[in-house]
Amino acid sequence: MILLLSRQSGITRNGVLTVWISENTARLQLVAQIAAALVALAGCGRYRTDRSPGTIQVDIETSPASTDPRFATDATSSRINELIFDSLVKTDRNGQFVGRLADRIERPSPTEIVFHLKHGVRFSDGRELTARDIIFTYDSIRAPESMSAKRAGLEELKSIDAPDDYTVVMTTAHPYAPALELATEGIVPAGTPLPSQGTAAAPIGSGPFQMVGYARDEAAWLERNPYSPYPPGAPRSILLKIVPDPTVRALELAEGVCDFSGNNIEYDVLPWLGSQRFLEVSRTPGTTYKYLSFNFRDPRLRDLRVRRAIAYAIDRSTIVNTILRGTGRVATGMLSPENWAYEGNVTTYSYDPSKARQLLDQAGYAAGSNGMRGLRFEYKTTPEGARLGEVFQAMLQRVGIELTIRTLDFATYYADIQAGSFDLTSMQWVGINDPNSYYMVFDSQKTPPYGQNRGYYSNSAMDRLVESGMTTVDPAARKKIYGQVQQLAAEELPYVSLWWVDNVAVMNRRLVGFDAYPNGSFRSLATVTLSGPGGGGEPSD
Repeated sequence: MILLLSRQSGITRNGVLTVWISENTARLQLVAQIAAALVALAGCGRYRTDRSPGTIQVDIETSPASTDPRFATDATSSRINELIFDSLVKTDRNGQFVGRLADRIERPSPTEIVFHLKHGVRFSDGRELTARDIIFTYDSIRAPESMSAKRAGLEELKSIDAPDDYTVVMTTAHPYAPALELATEGIVPAGTPLPSQGTAAAPIGSGPFQMVGYARDEAAWLERNPYSPYPPGAPRSILLKIVPDPTVRALELAEGVCDFSGNNIEYDVLPWLGSQRFLEVSRTPGTTYKYLSFNFRDPRLRDLRVRRAIAYAIDRSTIVNTILRGTGRVATGMLSPENWAYEGNVTTYSYDPSKARQLLDQAGYAAGSNGMRGLRFEYKTTPEGARLGEVFQAMLQRVGIELTIRTLDFATYYADIQAGSFDLTSMQWVGINDPNSYYMVFDSQKTPPYGQNRGYYSNSAMDRLVESGMTTVDPAARKKIYGQVQQLAAEELPYVSLWWVDNVAVMNRRLVGFDAYPNGSFRSLATVTLSGPGGGGEPSD
């Protein structure tokens, strides 16, 4: 069934993915068998009967890299931490900064921001949150001994002071346009020790939930912060279950075991899950940016002709329309059209294998009798990303590039990427709000651990632009600068832009009032309500 659906949607349109299908027949047959098992399960009425009325289960694909907000940089950690910790400001559904712990914000000068705190906010142990806790949190991130990857993001913060218990003053070293992004760190109580290798439960916070248990690669258990109000009928606890296998996640949704899975269900299974009367599939345009990254320490990949050949060899439209089943938009750059600084009039790379071959010929990589060119690269990914890697492998083979795929567990993979130990990889940026993100990923000085330029890209023109955009406060002038940044990035290809990912969540209909955020945030799980005792949306025999 899955194979037929894929063919009907055009997966074999250009012949590239036919190679992938023929090489993966066994896998597709297994998926089809699983789909049949899902149908059988639905007919048997095998659904969880021991559900606690006030508990919801959320299936996530990986453990958080860190349960401490001072060290969390991956999407899983960030989404969980939003449920546990508060920050001075947060982003709303339109990507604009609004006060969270800050009741009022003042900008007395281009280098100074004053936050007036809300009174009566309490951590889950009953302690009141004051300016002292905020100062401690920021000092612990900035301390050299912490080795937090977030230190680089706070480099413009010259000082942070507390004139009294309910006032925080941030001073930047220079006029700093994205200054409010400095105020998005999750706050922990003063005296909270540094984490131990990401194995412990999260520190206490002032957010809607507290983490009461954590077993790495198994689950995290959240219960309500007794000092944080919540709507009548909202869940009192959340079980975050780590389920690496997407098939198992789909099975748990179909069996009524799982209540919510966000952006982690295989696209082929979505239509069937959506046909179940007790499940709802929510799809909204997203800002998550998927990209292909190169390692510029490899002289072959420093050759722009090779990077452009790879860009022309990838049929992104077909991947979006088939593998992703239309749940994405082909991207022109890091910023989505919803961003105020978006510039769509940039160089693009439509699918053109002939052009790719010409560029490789010009670069001196002539095709042999077998069509291959002696170009061999390793593509590192996680088991979740292996399928996409296989598609890239088939497409690049058509133009004479050999791509070997190496899959690693997420922790090892992430460590390798941070260390620049890869040829090619595909990752995604989640929650991009301010275009200053370009500074952190493309400035030549922002290689790890000082930033996220993991591919060691270096271009003096890009450095000048992103550094100017960071210090230019006037919005119109910034927009012009970042238009140039987006054009240069499209020409230089430090990344091949793939697509902006739609937010696709599958949930039990007993969850009422879920509001999707463009960045895929879990935040509204704190305010959904549950219909009926034990889950009124759940089917019965």
